Amino acid sequence: MVATRDDTEVPHREFSISEPDYDPNHENLDGPCNTEKLSSGGLSNSDSPRASADQYWAMHDARHWKPAYKLAISLGAIASYFSVTLATSIYIASIPGVMQEFGISLTLAISPLTFYAMGFVIGPMCTSAFSEEFGRRYIYKTSLLLHVVFTIVGGSSHNFRTLAVARAVCGIVGSPCVTVFAGVLNDMWLPTEKAGSAIFAIYGIMGAVAAEIGPVAGESIVKDRGWRWSFWLTSIVVGACFLAMVWVPETYGPELQRKHLGLPRRKFKGAFGPVFVRPVKMLLLEPVILPTAAIVTMGQIVVFVFYASWPIILEREYNFSAYQVGLAFLPLMIGSLLTLPVLSLTMKGRQMSDPQPEDTLTAAMIAGILLPVSLFWRINRKNRVAWTARSSIHWICPLIGGAVYGLGFALSQLVYPLYKNEVYGAELGASSFAIDVAMRYTFSCVFPLFTVQMVNKITFGWTMSLCAFVLLALAPVPFILKRYGPILRAKSRYVRKRSLDSERDNMMNRP
Repeated sequence: MVATRDDTEVPHREFSISEPDYDPNHENLDGPCNTEKLSSGGLSNSDSPRASADQYWAMHDARHWKPAYKLAISLGAIASYFSVTLATSIYIASIPGVMQEFGISLTLAISPLTFYAMGFVIGPMCTSAFSEEFGRRYIYKTSLLLHVVFTIVGGSSHNFRTLAVARAVCGIVGSPCVTVFAGVLNDMWLPTEKAGSAIFAIYGIMGAVAAEIGPVAGESIVKDRGWRWSFWLTSIVVGACFLAMVWVPETYGPELQRKHLGLPRRKFKGAFGPVFVRPVKMLLLEPVILPTAAIVTMGQIVVFVFYASWPIILEREYNFSAYQVGLAFLPLMIGSLLTLPVLSLTMKGRQMSDPQPEDTLTAAMIAGILLPVSLFWRINRKNRVAWTARSSIHWICPLIGGAVYGLGFALSQLVYPLYKNEVYGAELGASSFAIDVAMRYTFSCVFPLFTVQMVNKITFGWTMSLCAFVLLALAPVPFILKRYGPILRAKSRYVRKRSLDSERDNMMNRP
C-alpha cells in the first residue's frame, strides 16, 4: 500500500511488483482462486520475476476467488450486518418489561435504544478508515465477539445502570460491522458487475429490513418469555455470525500485498491523520456527500420516531396489544422488500451502454417523492394531512402509508451508498459510507427521547407533517445530482486522485 503524508493519498492495488527473491510456491495468503478463469485470461507465461509476481497477485486478489467462495463470504457478511442492525430495534419489545422490573419512566426505558444507536456514531468513523489502512478481518471478528459479550451482560443486568452501559458499549463495539463488511464486499465484487450489484443491493436492503423487523421479532419472543429474551436472541444470532466469519481470510488487497512483501505496518501516528480526518474532510469538501447524507439521515429519523410513537398511537387509537404493535412494523418491511424489483426496473438497460454513477439515481428520484407523500397520507374525509392514524379511520390506512414509506426509505438507504461507492471507488467507499452511518445515528438516536412528548404536545399528525416538510425540501437533491453529477465529479479532488492512481496502475501493469 502507498503511505504518504497527504490524507488524500489512498491505498490502491499494485499487482506489478518486481521481486528478485520471489518464490512462486510461497503460500502465505489464503483464499482459493479461480485458476480456470485466470488461465483463460491471458496471463503471461513468462518466467521473469515481474510476470511471476503479476500472476501471483492476480491469483490472490479477492476479486479472482471462486464465485462460490466469494458468495459464501458475502452471505456471512450480510447476515452479520443484519444481526448487528437488528439489535437496535429488537430492544423496543423489552421496553415495557424494563419499565416494570426497574420501576422507571417510559423515556428512561427508551434511552438504551438511544445509547446503542450512539455507538454507531463513534465506531464507523474510526474503524472504517482503519480497515482501509490495516485490513478488515481483525476488526469485524473482534467486533462480533465483543458484541456477543456485552449483549449477554445487558441481558443479565440486575439494575438499569448496568443495562444502559452494556447497551452503549455494545453499540460502540458492534457498529464497525456496518461499514467494514461493506468494504469486504467491495474487495470481492465490482459494483458494475451483475453479481456485484445484486450483492450490494441485498446488503443495503438488509439494513432497512433489520431495522423494521426488530420489533416484530422481539414481541414474538418477549410476550411469552420475558424482556431479557430480546438480548438472548440477539446474542445467539450474532454469535452464529461470529462462528461463520471467524474462518474468513483477509480480503483487502493492499493489506495482502503488505503481508506478502513483509513490509512494516504504518505507525499509528502516521495513520492517525488520514484515519480520522479523511471522513470529515470528505463531508466538508465533497458536494455530493452532505446532501445525500442528509436524506438518509432524515429517513432514519422518521423510523426512530416510529419506534417511540407507534406504540402510543396504536394502543391509544386502536387498542392494539403490544404484540399487535410489533406486527404493525411489518408493512415497513414489506415496502423495503419491494426495493429489489423497483431497483431492477430502474437499472434495466444499464449494462447496454457506458455505465455512469448517475444511472443509479433514478431509484433515488422515486424515493424522494415517496418519502414525503407517505407521511402526507391523505385518506381522511376532512382532508387533513398525516392524520390517518385516528380511531375514526381504519387502522389499515396508516399502515399502508408505512409500507409506502418503507419502500422509499429502503431505496434511499441503498441507492445513495451505491452511487457514492461508484463515484469514489472501493478505497474510499467505506469512508463515505461511514459518514452516512455517523450522521444517521448522530441525529436519529436522540429523537426517541423526546418523541413521546412531541406527540402528546402537537399530536402525531403534526409530528409526521414536520418530518414530511423536511423530506419535501430534500426531494430535489437526486434530480440535481442526476443533471449536474458529472460536473461535480470533475471538480472533486478525491475523484481526480482516484483517476490518477488508476492511470498509474495501468502504466505499471503494462508489459
